[in-house]
Amino acid sequence: MSELKEYLTIWNAEGKRKTRTSKVGSPGRINHDSTPFYRSKLYKSLPGEKKIKYVENPIPENFLNKIFCKSSEKMDELPDSSVHLMVTSPPYNVGKEYDKDLTLEQYLLFLKTVWKEVHRVLVPGGRVCINIANLGRKPYIPLHAFIVRDMIDIGFLMRAEIIWDKGSSASPSTAWGSWLSPANPTLRDVHEYILVFSKGTFS
Repeated sequence: MSELKEYLTIWNAEGKRKTRTSKVGSPGRINHDSTPFYRSKLYKSLPGEKKIKYVENPIPENFLNKIFCKSSEKMDELPDSSVHLMVTSPPYNVGKEYDKDLTLEQYLLFLKTVWKEVHRVLVPGGRVCINIANLGRKPYIPLHAFIVRDMIDIGFLMRAEIIWDKGSSASPSTAWGSWLSPANPTLRDVHEYILVFSKGTFS
């Protein structure tokens, strides 16, 4: 009955205990070997880590410590492979003064142009953090899901999805519709996302 054990204990060359994924799950995570899981078909279509030479090009000094009031669609000031971290909360295209009232397709294309430019300027292993909230209710627009899809399509490696819980400062989380006529009960979001990616490699 040993094959029904919760996890398989193996020993490495130094005599230290390790675990590896078994058919029925594994609660142990000491020196855990997840190789079989990452070689499974589940990961086959996703971008994988690349063995690439680390390159970091210097940014010209006259462009350092400056704010550029321009679109990030084209960042000519930055050489390829020169930035370690990009953090953004992009415009949401919801009618603010700086928005252009784009269709969903136009908006996502605009963002994807920026993500491609970010991919160019990041060093291998450089990180991306995108703060985004979903929109609307008729229907609900899962912006975070569209962005994840486009980032993976470009070749970014997704690292994490952080849930920013804003519940303590948010209004009640349910909307019931018109007074005495709750025709469209709707959950209100009390969170936003911080999507984390890296370029080409995990380290």
